[in-house]
Amino acid sequence: MNTPTFEAAVTRAVVKLLLGTRKLKPGVAITGGDPLEIEDQIKMGRHAVETDADVLHLEYRTGSNSALTGITMFLPRDGRCHIQSGCRLWVSKAGNRGLILPQDHVRGHFRLAPREIVHIDGKPAEDLSNGIERTSAWLTRQVVRPDAQYYDALSIIWANAA
Repeated sequence: MNTPTFEAAVTRAVVKLLLGTRKLKPGVAITGGDPLEIEDQIKMGRHAVETDADVLHLEYRTGSNSALTGITMFLPRDGRCHIQSGCRLWVSKAGNRGLILPQDHVRGHFRLAPREIVHIDGKPAEDLSNGIERTSAWLTRQVVRPDAQYYDALSIIWANAA
């Protein structure tokens, strides 16, 4: 097995953080790649509506300073697509399943369920910035741990989906 790309390793870790031991099912697609320009967001939104699938797009900076730089969600509802860009990951002090925080002016937060992305009213009760920092540390531990195994085929699927 080849060494996984940074993007594949982080994507797998994000899915683990958001779903725990549950498996992703039809109804949600996770993509990864460059940040999407407005034209690409419109195309992705149309595709989400056509396929009736929620899309979680992980945005990466590649090169010598690779990083997960943002998250955009595409949520088709009632024939329209709601786009939430600039989202961040958050995890509680207990370290249980992570949440997706939208931009500060957006009400609530989101959870990834096996078949959809669910909006939950209200922000987490704990300090938001500490939860975001915990997530960053957790992701770093997941990606660099020596026993981590990822599959290149998944990387190809995510790359093609973006």
